Amino acid sequence: MKAMASAIVLALVALGVPADSYTPTLDDPTDTVELGAAGDAENPATSGDDGPRDRYFRTDSTTCNLAATTDGADFITTLDSCPDGSQEADFQGAPCPEDEYELAELWVERLQDDGTYTAPERVSGTECITPADLAAPARHEFATMHIPTPEAVLQAREPLLVNVHYPAYATTQPQIVDVTLLDVPVQIRADPVQYTWDFDDPHTPGTTTLTTTDPGHPWTDGTPAPDSTWIGHTYTHLGHPDQDTGTLRDQAGNWYRDNVTTTLTTTWEGHFRITGTSTWTPIEGTITTTSTTDPVTLTEARVRLVCDDTHANPTC
Repeated sequence: MKAMASAIVLALVALGVPADSYTPTLDDPTDTVELGAAGDAENPATSGDDGPRDRYFRTDSTTCNLAATTDGADFITTLDSCPDGSQEADFQGAPCPEDEYELAELWVERLQDDGTYTAPERVSGTECITPADLAAPARHEFATMHIPTPEAVLQAREPLLVNVHYPAYATTQPQIVDVTLLDVPVQIRADPVQYTWDFDDPHTPGTTTLTTTDPGHPWTDGTPAPDSTWIGHTYTHLGHPDQDTGTLRDQAGNWYRDNVTTTLTTTWEGHFRITGTSTWTPIEGTITTTSTTDPVTLTEARVRLVCDDTHANPTC
């Protein structure tokens, strides 16, 4: 309902409230910013004045038929009971369709020069708000939605060894938040749809990133050993300690890399619905979160001949 959406925007502008009036709140400098509608609609009595303002509110009213007290049909809308001799008029409009939300009538008490307020004045009647009316503010809310950073795991015991396939997985699930947009209760849902893994491996031939729609899964005791079909990575080269920055040599001559991390970028798609309805409406655009594993050491296993068995008994 484009006409309805335009009417809502015009009404907000008329009230002195910008159509994109939101207040960002920094939740975590390295994470996201949460965004929410800034309070009730209200109009300053004078521009630039932080003092008293006209008071706007939404509530249901009573329509009275004064025909019994006048020569003809005469109707008034009031927040009080009908005057003596009149009766309440039955003006029940059609209810809002499913998946829409009915906003109560908008009223205002205007500030007078002496600091008092006028009697409530009806600004607009009830309105049916559709998902289309909420698409823009829902997009703003989703774009700055706070999503707990998923845990990223490269399943391995340190030190990591070259030529071993290590499974990787993420612990993600849809996230839902309850917000209020244009006085309408709304649920915003974020769904993880894509996972991009960077395994910090500049020396293995080919790309060191992997993008999937599968979050992966951990290896558990009793299942087959992870292979290349699992979400994960195999480090095949360490680099050369005399040529490559980050590749080192220990006192025994073993090559290794330390501070190796795995970074996961998760892409989320959004949907919203009016609270209590069943239909989810897609939100344009996506958002991402970034997860990083703790640093580990990567080395290679070397074969050595020894004269002791696994129980330290000499064999030669």
